[in-house]
Amino acid sequence: GIVMPMYALVRNAAKPSMRDLEVAFQGNLCRCTGYRPILEGYKTFTKEFACGMGDKCCKIKGKECGGGANNTDDKLFTRTSFQPFDPSQEPIFPPELQLTAAYDEASLVFRSDRVTWYRPTRLEELLQLKADHPQAKLIVGNTEVGVEVKFKHFLYPVLINPVKVPELLEVCETEDSIYFGAAVSLMDIDAYLRKRIEEMPETQTRLFQSTVDMLHYFAGKQIRNVACLGGNIMTGSPISDMNPVLTAAGVRLEVASRAGGRRSVHMGTGFFTGYRRNIIEAHETLLGIHFQKTTPDQHVVAFKQARRRDDDIAIVNSAVNVNFKPGTNVVKSIAIAFGGMAPTTVLAPNTSKLMVGQPWNHALVERVAESLCQELPLDASAPGGMIAYPRALVVSLFFKSYLSISRKLCDAGIMPPDAVPQKDLSGADKFHTPTLRSSQLFERVASNQANHDPIGKPKVHASALKQATGEAIYTDDIPRMDGELYLAFVLSTKAHAKITKLDASEALALEGVEAFFSAQDLTEHQNEVGPVFHDAHVFANGEVHCYGQIIGAIAAANQTLAQRAARLVSVEYTELQPVIVTIEQAIEHKSYFPDYPRFLTKGDVEKAFAEADHAIESSCRMGGQ
Repeated sequence: GIVMPMYALVRNAAKPSMRDLEVAFQGNLCRCTGYRPILEGYKTFTKEFACGMGDKCCKIKGKECGGGANNTDDKLFTRTSFQPFDPSQEPIFPPELQLTAAYDEASLVFRSDRVTWYRPTRLEELLQLKADHPQAKLIVGNTEVGVEVKFKHFLYPVLINPVKVPELLEVCETEDSIYFGAAVSLMDIDAYLRKRIEEMPETQTRLFQSTVDMLHYFAGKQIRNVACLGGNIMTGSPISDMNPVLTAAGVRLEVASRAGGRRSVHMGTGFFTGYRRNIIEAHETLLGIHFQKTTPDQHVVAFKQARRRDDDIAIVNSAVNVNFKPGTNVVKSIAIAFGGMAPTTVLAPNTSKLMVGQPWNHALVERVAESLCQELPLDASAPGGMIAYPRALVVSLFFKSYLSISRKLCDAGIMPPDAVPQKDLSGADKFHTPTLRSSQLFERVASNQANHDPIGKPKVHASALKQATGEAIYTDDIPRMDGELYLAFVLSTKAHAKITKLDASEALALEGVEAFFSAQDLTEHQNEVGPVFHDAHVFANGEVHCYGQIIGAIAAANQTLAQRAARLVSVEYTELQPVIVTIEQAIEHKSYFPDYPRFLTKGDVEKAFAEADHAIESSCRMGGQ
């Protein structure tokens, strides 16, 4: 997972930049090595590569690493110990395994006992499939439906993969907008918009700039390589990173159906009708999105607040799209959108209304802050808790937007330079990853030190080379044995309850399910486990004492089948009283661990001292004296 993003980056860019490196690793989380040694090694591939000490580098000053001492080094190996790079030996997909290229472009259908997967190649075919199966899910990157199927166990009988339909992959530009097909990947959108931002006047690309700024923090690069904007819109997540930007901008969407032909709809007021629902009909298909070019008096900014910067979902995100009267700071129209404050992306129409005709200044911010608190109260029962924090973020993110737009108005001479206090201006800045600056030195050892003598040597982790080269063998790498079965657990859905019924008949009826095991299949002694005191059970025996306790196990032909069968095992409970959650409740109901304290005693200490030939006593003073 760590090696492959760097390999792909180097394959696609001979000399990547540090920003390229940062983006490549957005989707990778490391909880063992830490990022410093990984990035320190990989930065050697970048065009900015230099010593982490910068202008204080020992070599710049004509010294050895470590300040001139001969007993340190900054290298763990020499290049001569590895085979030289040979581009002709790059691994590619073996051509002999490709039976024919015809399947790559053909319309395909795959069927199983529960799901049918279609891959149409013509728009007419796609629209007919949606007419025949209005509830079918369109799959491009599978980044949303894949999670629902794997972790939430949703079943979608009909899936449609439209990545071969040309109309959904179209990218074109007109005088007033750029159009992206609904299936164009987020990375392709990002690349095209960045290119046009460099080529076009800044006043026309403010929506584009807000889009690429938000896409930078949209999941990780691996996700953006396959995910599409159409899927993000149609999924309608209330914490979507892009929907607030698109809603505030009021982008135009192209929609088509077999019966109704093509029509256009706008994101904005009334587009989202409920949690993950919008005005696009079930039999219709989203074809593409128009990103309009901005005007000199229009400003668009967007911000996101999450628990970490990269690869995380938003707590609250916002977007502001404001039009000023030409050459002034008087608001002509404004749309403010927020994610994370309701079951859908929401606008603040009342706040926008009070801003129209008002000058863009600090007095307006005070009124807006009060209005937003009233318009977006956020119910106390909202998911995620910490209700006061999202409420505060709404005001904070608008203030950040105000600072960002004010700075541009000051730079354009529309507002006086001192309209915003100097100390506040930095609040408009987005986070910038600091330049990686690090250096690690190792002790040099004598050249005649024996290879088997590890003293003073920096030792490579025993499995590092196998992991880095992909040669390490993990459980899923081990070939399946003949007759091998997979075991899936049936887990308790109650924290403290008596099991009144346990029925596995529906699960055992599935073809490929071989057996179900529970406490009834073990003797009382066989079912007892524990490191010292055997006070736990392999399978819950009559009662469960925690959520997720193992009740039984299904043995089946494969993992998917075993897990599916485990969910079909019927378990009925009677919840036990009293419910004890706090220490006070435990004391009230005299719920204590039995037989505590316990002592483990061996021998007689007093007798041993009495019979000893010598007894040595010592004393010490406390408090550091």
